[in-house]
Amino acid sequence: MKIPPFCATRAFKATLAGGLTATAVTATLLLSQTGVTGTEKQPSDSFTVAGDGELPTKRPDLGDSRDPLSTNETGYAIHLASTATSIPDDATDVRGESGPEFLYADLPDDVDGTGRKALVVLYDYTGNKTYHQLVNLKTGDVTSKSAQRLQPPPSPDEAKTATTIAINADPALPFSTQFAESEGVPLISSEQVGYVAGAWTFDGTTVRGKSCGTDRCVQLMVKTTSGIYLSTLDFVVNLSTGDVISLEKS
Repeated sequence: MKIPPFCATRAFKATLAGGLTATAVTATLLLSQTGVTGTEKQPSDSFTVAGDGELPTKRPDLGDSRDPLSTNETGYAIHLASTATSIPDDATDVRGESGPEFLYADLPDDVDGTGRKALVVLYDYTGNKTYHQLVNLKTGDVTSKSAQRLQPPPSPDEAKTATTIAINADPALPFSTQFAESEGVPLISSEQVGYVAGAWTFDGTTVRGKSCGTDRCVQLMVKTTSGIYLSTLDFVVNLSTGDVISLEKS
């Protein structure tokens, strides 16, 4: 499987407008549409790679039950969660590579002081299913819960992939034209912009996008390096199919 970004940046939770809670590897915020939570990425964002970037396969020194997860604990938790028997052998990530997509890792909500545990959330694009893996770091045991139509905030890789799909759409989407008019150069790479990706599910208020919820879909907010926001709320990206879905009425 693809090794997820193994870094010193720890996952965290943020309570958002409307009582929603989003969890992500980087900053989170609520997009200006109901049911959308997301991960913000700026062109200058970067990960600090720990060691050689490989996930630890041996149990590291463990902190107390309520201590923030260390880098090594997080990596070990991801390793155990991703290789557990609950994950299908044919699981794939957003790039279509073997192994589930890593979304985030954190302490579980109900830390009880009886051991060192971590919650790891994964997404399998083959089965379009989310996996909540509760990892006992001391024993190596993994308790799994899975569900379809459960759409946590996207990972940085998912956000980048969605932005790339939108940039490469044919015919070009209006936000690409706006970028070229504003910046004087064509938009050809996600590295040229800052973006926010939010999980998007169909709620009956749009004509299209009925598959979103079962499929993994995201909506984008994109801005130029000069701080100009581009018009991106008229479409969503279906990461399960690699398609762009127009939300405009026709």
